[in-house]
Amino acid sequence: MYDYNEACPISMAASVLCERWTLQIIREMFFGSTRYSEIQKFIPNISPSLLRNRLRFLEEQGLIIRKCGEKANRYEYFLTPSGKSLAPVLTEMGKWGMCWARDGMTDKQNTAAGLIRDLAGGIDVDQLPSGNTSIQLTLTDIGEAPAGYIHVRDGEVQVCDTDLGFEVDVYITSTLDVMTRIWYDEIDMLPAIDAGRMKVDAAPVYTRHIKRWLRISSFTTDNPSVGSN
Repeated sequence: MYDYNEACPISMAASVLCERWTLQIIREMFFGSTRYSEIQKFIPNISPSLLRNRLRFLEEQGLIIRKCGEKANRYEYFLTPSGKSLAPVLTEMGKWGMCWARDGMTDKQNTAAGLIRDLAGGIDVDQLPSGNTSIQLTLTDIGEAPAGYIHVRDGEVQVCDTDLGFEVDVYITSTLDVMTRIWYDEIDMLPAIDAGRMKVDAAPVYTRHIKRWLRISSFTTDNPSVGSN
């Protein structure tokens, strides 16, 4: 941890939060990751040793707590009140980045797991035609097999890597690149569908108002600064 040697709360916070990958780890914990393997899945560029060091550091700083998991020698990590209080900080950082530092962002690496997790978080369950809906996503630049599934049951959204046997209501086929750009509003969804860049196979009750229930990143839609800079 770097000590700026300044009597300043911003410097004190930067000493804790601005170590490499620290904020991304906290981000994933807000998304619900509690195990080492889950965090590594969504941040594949961090080395195993560095991830272990960062988790240990965050625990020492009181931002997370480690608990024994259900299996022996397996641990789970949870945000403490100190860690949870960073929610508005990350939200505002995301909005700022979307407005002022987004150039070239969608040219950078994304993961299928991260994209599908994001898309699931953007689903407006109140706008779905049915309370129980299953969505299959295939990203052809990753492979011909389905990349993942999003299941909505009784208002709860669940992401799965494998088929759980539910009847699929919506089939979405595209590429990781195109869907990432749609998510961040670089490409409009409806023209992408019309051009065949995003294929949606579903009953008209789903396709007719797809933008109502399959929403894009809130860093774009809930950010008045985007488009004004």
